[in-house]
Amino acid sequence: MSAMRGARYAGLMALAFTAFANGLSAQPAEDFYRRKNIRFLVGTDAGAGFSAYSLLLQAYLGKHIPGNPSVTVEHMPGAGGINSLNYLANAAPKDGTAIAVAMPNFFVTPWTEPNAVKFDPAGFHFLGRMSDFGRVLVVWNRAGIKTIDDLKKTEVTLGASSRRSTTSIAPMLMNEALGTKFKIITGYTGTGPTMIAMERGEVASTTIAWATLNSLHADWLRDGKLQVLGGLDFAQIPVNGVPRIRDLIADDKQRALWDFVALPAEFGTAVLVAPGVPEDRIRILREGFMATVKSPDFIAEAARRKLDLNPKSGEELGALFRQYGSPSREVIADVARLMGVTP
Repeated sequence: MSAMRGARYAGLMALAFTAFANGLSAQPAEDFYRRKNIRFLVGTDAGAGFSAYSLLLQAYLGKHIPGNPSVTVEHMPGAGGINSLNYLANAAPKDGTAIAVAMPNFFVTPWTEPNAVKFDPAGFHFLGRMSDFGRVLVVWNRAGIKTIDDLKKTEVTLGASSRRSTTSIAPMLMNEALGTKFKIITGYTGTGPTMIAMERGEVASTTIAWATLNSLHADWLRDGKLQVLGGLDFAQIPVNGVPRIRDLIADDKQRALWDFVALPAEFGTAVLVAPGVPEDRIRILREGFMATVKSPDFIAEAARRKLDLNPKSGEELGALFRQYGSPSREVIADVARLMGVTP
């Protein structure tokens, strides 16, 4: 081959490669998910409330995304859910094939313990939520506790995941603000193991999402094995005579602290993607998410599984996070003190 013909051949090959590359980049975003799998990361063990909602979403999400990708749930417990979010932000692909539950500590740990996280929460993108996740304080009948006032007279063991988790922070704040006497036992990696421990008598009480309690342990409520003593978040609990804890806190500063700890419940079963995911993939995932949670089949299956639904869009959650997701320095310092860390 002559030098001229070789140069011409090389040029043609370069043009062909450029056209091929441009064709790939011009691929419609709607075709991206064809024959793909979406990994759905859940920061608890299997059997907990977040797991139940994630398995529900797994069964229907792919049907509402162009290309009908498969969806697999991966439980990744640890550090109150932070492990799964660190992984999403730093190790998972940034192409829209990895999503995760926004675990409650997503809204707390980045401010109180910034060295424990490897992400900036402001950079994430919410896809939407299936439901809010208002939590309640429950006690096993063997404890002989009937009211919040009883908790001020008797030491009661309470199961939680870790001192850094909101499952511990809320009862610690109750001890300070209301004079309760919780002895907090940590190390449980989700609601499932905690409820088993309570049934076995290892602990006498815990905090649990109302939706999870009503879905997985309605028989315990019906049979009087469990008693609901208080609502831990903003919503009124549909049990006669059960107060919201925030309404029992007289001090304004302590109530502001309580409200920050309660904020994650408003986001509930929110799902998000990491910074760096292309905008067109975020749009597809958001549209697919909302189409899923509004579909008749999904709603019917949620009812069959006794899982409450109260969806919000990713755009609504993003606006809510921008408005309320940055606590004051005073609140950060107080929550960090309860967690036993230095912000």
